[in-house]
Amino acid sequence: MDLIAIRTFCRAVEEGNLTAAAKSLHITKSVASRRIHLLEEELGVKLLSRSTRGVSATDVGSLFYERGITILADVEDAKQSVASTGQSLTGTIRLTAPRSFTDLNLKRPLLAFMELHPDLTLQLNLSDERVDIVSGGYDVGIRIADKLDDTSLIAKKLAKIHAHIVASPAYLEKHGTPQIPDDLKDHRCTLYSNLTASHQWRFEKNGKHTSVRVKGTLTSNSGNLQLASVIHGLSITALPRFFVHEALASGEVIDVFPDWVRPLSHLYALYPERRLLPLKVRVFIDFLSAWYERKENTDCL
Repeated sequence: MDLIAIRTFCRAVEEGNLTAAAKSLHITKSVASRRIHLLEEELGVKLLSRSTRGVSATDVGSLFYERGITILADVEDAKQSVASTGQSLTGTIRLTAPRSFTDLNLKRPLLAFMELHPDLTLQLNLSDERVDIVSGGYDVGIRIADKLDDTSLIAKKLAKIHAHIVASPAYLEKHGTPQIPDDLKDHRCTLYSNLTASHQWRFEKNGKHTSVRVKGTLTSNSGNLQLASVIHGLSITALPRFFVHEALASGEVIDVFPDWVRPLSHLYALYPERRLLPLKVRVFIDFLSAWYERKENTDCL
């Protein structure tokens, strides 16, 4: 089976347009179309649906795309495995990561990594929604979670993520300062909609665990909006430290329960289980691990 044809088909699916796919491969549209046509003839199935708006994978084409990108990755693995360590890393790393965390923290190590490896291409998809790493064809996914549900992925723990309950001085002056977590029932809270139990806030102190069901007038999947609501004196909210460490330092917000510990989450690098982890992916994950082992890079986490 022609690997060049498979690469052309996969690029057409990713671009959703034959012209764009051909341009990215530095070939003509007619050559790209011919390669895919011959591949369809060899397989005896229709891989692409074509319309005036572009192309999309058929049902069987979607299945072949998932296998195709794995085949291409395995070929790249084989090339990397025989390359000397003195050679620069090449190829593409497809990465998915939370948008907010990337903007606030991950962009620094990403840019530092790209500076070290200028021949690598990084394709980054940012989303605060839970992205399927395998079906999306990603090499690595960055995720923040207290526990991981997908056991089909290999997880590398990178750092601890701390959380705080914060409010502005103006809010506390107007509404009073809660003394214990149970007092939050009488306060206006801002909730994070991407959590399955966004209304249920958990705490621990001296081995004692407690859980409080809070109510909110604003629910959002934006941590930035949560923080803005707090700074404007509208509510109390729960946010990871990387969102609030600057506002805490400046006094714009106050840690409402400094003596109570919020459950820890962790920062993970996730990747599909494969026989041979590509060198470029292994080097990338090792770089992130070393970055987050340094205290100066985790003080805000």
